[in-house]
Amino acid sequence: MHDLVRFDLNLLVAFDVLMTERGVTRAGRRLGITQAAMSNTLRRLRDIFDDPLFVKIGLRMEPTARALELAGPVERALKEVRQALNQERFDPIHAQHLFRIGMVDYASVLLLAPLVDLLRKKAPGVALELVDIGGEDERTVLESGAADLVFSRFQWVPPNILLHRVFQMQFVCIFRQDHPLIPDGKLTLESFLAADHIHFYPRGMTSTVVDEALANMGRSRSIKARLYSLGNIPFMVAQSDLIAVLPDRVAKRIAKPLHLRVAPVPVNTPALRMAIAWHPRTEKSPPNIWLREQVKSLLELPEEG
Repeated sequence: MHDLVRFDLNLLVAFDVLMTERGVTRAGRRLGITQAAMSNTLRRLRDIFDDPLFVKIGLRMEPTARALELAGPVERALKEVRQALNQERFDPIHAQHLFRIGMVDYASVLLLAPLVDLLRKKAPGVALELVDIGGEDERTVLESGAADLVFSRFQWVPPNILLHRVFQMQFVCIFRQDHPLIPDGKLTLESFLAADHIHFYPRGMTSTVVDEALANMGRSRSIKARLYSLGNIPFMVAQSDLIAVLPDRVAKRIAKPLHLRVAPVPVNTPALRMAIAWHPRTEKSPPNIWLREQVKSLLELPEEG
């Protein structure tokens, strides 16, 4: 085992150049040193690795089996060091990368499909991993490195987190076209309270602003099912007289293919303030800068009618 404290890391740069140039003179010229200095560098490499590393065959110096074994790890290590030191530009078309994005369940409806499609076209070697943050603190997810970016509701800015707000969402109801209590599609407080509801809220929440507003009025709604996941709600609503309360952009996105109706909730509730957030340590990271730019561009597109 080699002691890195005493190891001259410049020797790895010299080794990498020798692998490319296959000649002491050419390698020295590329590094800006004399042939004698380059020969001395090769001698030091041979001593350290206890191997000739390069043997002269004709006019070229060919690598030994040990040199070929070292070439890949040395090249990768030097590339990572150069990226760290030089902050090299992120090249999406050639990059091999994994991004982890944290999202609450309903946020994924708005971002996941268009982002995957964008990556497929602009960055074919880049993959995406969805981190479900239902019930988790967004700051903890970012501080731990479990996610590179979070797209969620942020009513206020958590400490030690960088934030970019994208839009607000109001709460609306979805219900089937021929709902017997809402025949004209106009939802009143009376029909809202008379209907049976699917109660949806992300894991970790114990109530919603809609129920809190009703409680302040001394009223409550009839809840027949409680779900932490959004997945089954559109189909349950389409096949029954149940109604569900959802953020407006989410409701419009899932209602259209199932021909569901969307109407404002007949009580006053605060808007959901949506934002993307990231940790300060990734602020100047080229891959993360690129990811944030793509996500912003998708989320700031005009809302579909």
